[in-house]
Amino acid sequence: MIGVARLTIISLSMLTALNASKSFAQYKTSVVAVKRGDYSAVLAQLDLADMRQGMQEVWRHGLNPRAYWTDRMENMYNEGGNLSRSLKPLVNQSFLKMLNDLYLGNVDPQNVGRDVKFIRKDFLTPEQLMTLLVASGRRSAVLADKVAPQNPPYISVKEALQRIYPACLNNTWVEIPPLNTPLRLYMRHHAIVEIKKRMSLLGYKMNNENDMFDAELLNAVSDIQWNMRIRPDGEISPNGKVWAFLNVTCMDRVRQLQADMEKMRWFPQYFENRYIFVNLAMSYFVMSDKSYEWPRVMSFRTVNGRPARKSPTMRDEVIRVIINPYWVVPPTIFSEDKVRDLKDLTKEQVAEYFTSHNYEVWTSGFTRRIDPTTVDWYGISVGRVAPDIIIRQLPHLGNALGVLKFDLTNSFAIYLHDTNQRELFDVPMRQLSSGCVRLEKPLDLAEYLLEETPWDRKTIEAVMARPGEVIAKPTELPLPKASQIPVYLAYLTSGLSSDGVVRFVDDIYGQNAAIRRYLTNSF
Repeated sequence: MIGVARLTIISLSMLTALNASKSFAQYKTSVVAVKRGDYSAVLAQLDLADMRQGMQEVWRHGLNPRAYWTDRMENMYNEGGNLSRSLKPLVNQSFLKMLNDLYLGNVDPQNVGRDVKFIRKDFLTPEQLMTLLVASGRRSAVLADKVAPQNPPYISVKEALQRIYPACLNNTWVEIPPLNTPLRLYMRHHAIVEIKKRMSLLGYKMNNENDMFDAELLNAVSDIQWNMRIRPDGEISPNGKVWAFLNVTCMDRVRQLQADMEKMRWFPQYFENRYIFVNLAMSYFVMSDKSYEWPRVMSFRTVNGRPARKSPTMRDEVIRVIINPYWVVPPTIFSEDKVRDLKDLTKEQVAEYFTSHNYEVWTSGFTRRIDPTTVDWYGISVGRVAPDIIIRQLPHLGNALGVLKFDLTNSFAIYLHDTNQRELFDVPMRQLSSGCVRLEKPLDLAEYLLEETPWDRKTIEAVMARPGEVIAKPTELPLPKASQIPVYLAYLTSGLSSDGVVRFVDDIYGQNAAIRRYLTNSF
């Protein structure tokens, strides 16, 4: 499930990157050592002073330089002596650890939570690392850049970090003066000067930094409120959510960015030319297709898992589009929702419940349909009766999956789909589902995925259920292999958006907190 790093093949042209002082015979000896699995033969080609600089610059990738270039190393470096014997072996070991942390992550994803469905990747082989070393011209910082993830979400968070971390060091991120009154449009207050400076640092357009609450500040505050999952009212209140947002310290924001960069190391180093990325923390969908002369992009809102039923962090693929899908009630919803609804109903009420929702009851494996009034729902609720049955909802406009489903390959019953609650896309708090991802514009995605088939938009629409219509059977459309598309689900609470604004949201899944418990290179 984890992708392998895209590597450049060593060629004769790359050999020119070696120093003129290193003979081809010496290089050939190094290659032989590398083939024996010797990382030290690779790192021996790096200059000690250059490694020191590269390790001190690794903050750009969300790693704390002090975890790699230690005070002890700095003291030894300044004292001089035979550094090739005393210091270089220590530095080689620490540099290799740094490259491991860049490529794999410092935290094992299996320690973070059950919603993270990745296992740790394997590190580069010595031969692969040698390839990157030659391609980097034996420059330590360039080698680190090549080992680090190259996928777009990682780059987005990295660019945000490179804006925020220097502000912590040069004191341009300053504390906001306390408020004793709510701030609204056209009001003046001395704290507004520093608030505007903060907004400008984050990337919001601020043409002036005076003490007036103007339209530009209103737009920024409203955007932050939306990201804080509250209805925008354009007000900064003492002890309110916007005030709390502004009073998160600079280094705490850096640690938030660091945790998000750590997550993206679990993913493939490179994403494919065509992929879907869903940011679960910001409830947003992006499809990127660079296989054409002009890149194609599709973006819209999503509704995804609530904190009690988190959407998983994982990679998968869309393999099938289903028009008018059945909804098979997942085990968690069956036991926690449906059985709870049914356990105290009379037989007449049970019959009405199933009829009004177009539900059916089947035995496991869909071998036989069962009359729902004959099921001991109360017995199931108290554990007296084994729940060896399945509830299925027939296709219609009121179906929980809407009229379109996008099948994935996982065994967790997670997929992308339409919804019969389209009003939820207009609310800021959209972590509301039981784990699957609801799409704001599913028809656009279906049209894109099926464009190499006879199923154009009009044909798809013609098959969709009409008001009051109950469909007997779904229309399943397996995607041709070339049309199947990777799907990445990640819980990123920060990043630099395409409009140049660094945005942060709260960690309601607790994923950042879990990562920080295991990080050994935290800022």
